[in-house]
Amino acid sequence: MMIKKAFLSAVLLLSSSAVVAQLPTLESPLPALEIADLGELKYEDNEFSYTPWNSGNNPGKVHIVQYFAGTKADSERFKPFVDLLEETFGLGNYHVTTIINLDAALWGTTGFVVSEVKDSKREYPLSTIVLDEEGAGAQLWELGEEGAGLAILDEQGIVRYFTRYPMSPDEMDKSLDLVRSSIDS
Repeated sequence: MMIKKAFLSAVLLLSSSAVVAQLPTLESPLPALEIADLGELKYEDNEFSYTPWNSGNNPGKVHIVQYFAGTKADSERFKPFVDLLEETFGLGNYHVTTIINLDAALWGTTGFVVSEVKDSKREYPLSTIVLDEEGAGAQLWELGEEGAGLAILDEQGIVRYFTRYPMSPDEMDKSLDLVRSSIDS
């Protein structure tokens, strides 16, 4: 009887987590993600600290949320688009949140990844950088084998664009137009 109850509990737990997982969809809010362990990296008075982070925190402007594994190759996945945003609009017209999946970092490299992230935070103090120690975002947002995604949210936090793959030049142009129309409205 005890084994049967444990089995049923495990089935219910697995089935409930499958229901919770949700690929971001257009015209909907980003599925709620909370990262309590590590979380958002803060940099104030030359000191680093971490606070819990929640995807419901809306910066009130166009919001680019990128999620990828803590590897050098994955950190380059959406960089061309983010660089294009900065070149086109400068900083301040939109907000970028970068979530790094430390669970997917190569074995033994987590310390190096965190060091690189801290350097990035010093360079871009207004951006939001989040460390996902357990890979919760990859699971919740159903990011597949590659475990990466980029969403463009409007000022109200509604998904206007989403991809799990590196963006083609045509996709970057269309996404740039989308950001421009959201900034201008």
